[in-house]
Amino acid sequence: MKKNMKLLGVLIVMVLIFLAGIIYIGGLFKTGGATYQKGYSKPSSRPLYATETATASIPTATGPTATTVKEVVQRLKKDYYITIQDDDPIKVASDIKSQISSMGGYVVSENLDRSERRIVYYMEFRIPNTLENEQKLGSFLNAYNVKNLRLETQDVTSQYNQIMAEIESLETEKKQLLEFYNLSKDVNDLIMIENRIASINSRLNYLYLQKDYYEKTTNYITYHVTIESKEKPVFEVDTNFKATIYRALEILLGMINAGIVLLIVGSPVALLLIVGKKIYDRYHVKKKGEG
Repeated sequence: MKKNMKLLGVLIVMVLIFLAGIIYIGGLFKTGGATYQKGYSKPSSRPLYATETATASIPTATGPTATTVKEVVQRLKKDYYITIQDDDPIKVASDIKSQISSMGGYVVSENLDRSERRIVYYMEFRIPNTLENEQKLGSFLNAYNVKNLRLETQDVTSQYNQIMAEIESLETEKKQLLEFYNLSKDVNDLIMIENRIASINSRLNYLYLQKDYYEKTTNYITYHVTIESKEKPVFEVDTNFKATIYRALEILLGMINAGIVLLIVGSPVALLLIVGKKIYDRYHVKKKGEG
């Protein structure tokens, strides 16, 4: 009786395993055998260079009391910060210098930093501030591997106009002082006038330098370009490491699924073998006892 109960228990367990396996296989077919897949999203593309340019702001007057208003030219300072990656930074720098020379631009500064692991070429240059030049150079640089790009703009119209107003005021004062100097006979007055003219000249030198700076940085677009080579690794690294991991997971899950399927398919056969062996043993023992 106890042997029959054990046999019945084994049969029930095997049947439950078989039913659970059928449900599992059905789930695999329903989900299409989904496994881990590598997922790389393509970075969103964006225009390499801005196409908008500042327009001059010209105040006007209307109506019967209209008067002539002096034109105000907007001074917009543009600075591009660009990083390019290339196997030959020196050649890229040479190509860029040829391009900006043909556009009427000039190089402000350049520096080459060479080491055992990488080469970095730093350039700062300017091109005339026109929409055509900006787009033309943008298309030229777009042919290279641009890793980073940033545009910074600053409206310096107010600063420039203040400098021009002060220059005009000081030049007028200087002209008047020179007239007084030629007419004066008093030594003390002459000394005071000379000291004041010297002070004005010192201030004018500084203001003209500022004026030249603002004109250069607004009449031209300034580019700060870093051209770097790929850094040489100390040892070879599997650059497709993530894809390798995903592939290994796919193989592992496939092996697990195959093992489960074999267990499910083989469980009825094992059940039949167990039942057959039990029947054979019982029949063989009974026959041997009768003999």
